[in-house]
Amino acid sequence: MQTNKYPILSGGVLASTEPLEWLSIYDHPEAWEGLNRDAILSMRRHLYQFAISINARDMQPRDTVESLQTIALSVTPVVLGVEVTSVPSRHLHTRGGLLPCSPTVQVKSLDVLSDPEISNVAKRITEKDIPASESIWSLLDYDYSLDRVVRLMSVGLLGKLANRRLVPMKSAYKAVIDSFISRAVMELVEKPFADATKMHLANLFGDTFTIIMQPGEPRVDYVRIGQLGGKTSRGTSFEDLKYPDTDPRTSVFADHARFSIYSELVREKTSYHVTVFHSFQDQRNAILGPWIARAGVKRALETSPVFLDSETNVRTILESVLRPSLDAWAHDTPLLERLGLGGESLSNGPFATLAN
Repeated sequence: MQTNKYPILSGGVLASTEPLEWLSIYDHPEAWEGLNRDAILSMRRHLYQFAISINARDMQPRDTVESLQTIALSVTPVVLGVEVTSVPSRHLHTRGGLLPCSPTVQVKSLDVLSDPEISNVAKRITEKDIPASESIWSLLDYDYSLDRVVRLMSVGLLGKLANRRLVPMKSAYKAVIDSFISRAVMELVEKPFADATKMHLANLFGDTFTIIMQPGEPRVDYVRIGQLGGKTSRGTSFEDLKYPDTDPRTSVFADHARFSIYSELVREKTSYHVTVFHSFQDQRNAILGPWIARAGVKRALETSPVFLDSETNVRTILESVLRPSLDAWAHDTPLLERLGLGGESLSNGPFATLAN
């Protein structure tokens, strides 16, 4: 679902014109572990976006909406019939805030030709007349992926029955992640604080993720720095209303990073204050959107932690592993104070005038 001119949306599916045996993996990021960036982009290149105009408010045309809902609920591949004059050549098309795919193909209708197997759990939950937040938590608790829950939200299958509407995918991601985090915080505030400070490190396609987890109330701060073309840029997202996010892209990346963090905290049933340092140096990763942050943080959390035993130790370790240095990440921000490192001013240096 993508915004056209509300209430008109461009709704449809990602599909291939070739009956490939493992097609479902192309739109299932949880199965991409071990694949390199070129392999992922090659898979996404096979997926066209077959789209049709839909009235989001009236949920019309109804047969198209029902087809999309059936596809979203299916746990097996679906055969579609579409009428189209021609299909363009495959090439990656960026979609802001979403993973790329091949170009959009406008169609007159979307007809489900096969008899897909519907998820009983998802069907049972989506039939309930309950707030979307309850459905989202239940689906994620049943290990449905974030992407799948977002699809259900986007095609109007979640929320009170009288209030259901089609939702653009980017808005659905925001709504699902925010809902999950709000519930996760409620679950965690009653859990004990962690009794140790630890660090996780990982690299994903050249992006480096350094995660510091400290005892404290559940919150996640996210800082990203890029060094591209000889220039350094920084974005910050502190989980505190006193410090607004620096820019929309950082805000979206932070949402996805927080989803991975809070998912892990809920599993551990332990409260941490978490700080994510995301260093990106390869512009080619930009086409993967905020998924890179979600996947990179998840990979880091799966590594064996390094345990840190004092404030001095935390500072020393960060100074040794962060590139660029800690002053570039912290200058003119509350980062040091939130890390419990005193919040003292840093000396002037090459990044003292770093622009947000």
